[in-house]
Amino acid sequence: MTDGALALRYQAVPEVQVAPARPVLRLVPTGPLLPEAQAWAPRLVQALAEVLAGDRPISQLVRFTDTVVFADVSRRVRVLGLTTTATARGAKERSAVRSVHVFTPATEVAEVAAHVRYGDRSRAMALRLEVHRGRWICTALELG
Repeated sequence: MTDGALALRYQAVPEVQVAPARPVLRLVPTGPLLPEAQAWAPRLVQALAEVLAGDRPISQLVRFTDTVVFADVSRRVRVLGLTTTATARGAKERSAVRSVHVFTPATEVAEVAAHVRYGDRSRAMALRLEVHRGRWICTALELG
């Protein structure tokens, strides 16, 4: 008996085993890395120039252009009546990319200005490239 004080009975609390923390899972990209816009832009400009000159089939641009740009290039090709034939390709002078300048305002955006030569004529191209699903896609095209 305890007089004048509160009697407390402490029970021993069993020690709680803490489970080790689960490892944090992160997705790590395993596919090929995105090519540098500086290295990739001249190839796309050359492909566009060849399609617009009739030296390359437009179907090769499907993966590298969005629907608006593809429809615009397709319309231009149809209006000019350009087709790809082996004899025509060998008979005329091919388009040549003279210069390509790339500006990257953001990590996943590139703006491209290019000078393309078609025989005695020159043409300017301006493109906007954006990253979609891990690759560069042309989302805007201006021809001058």
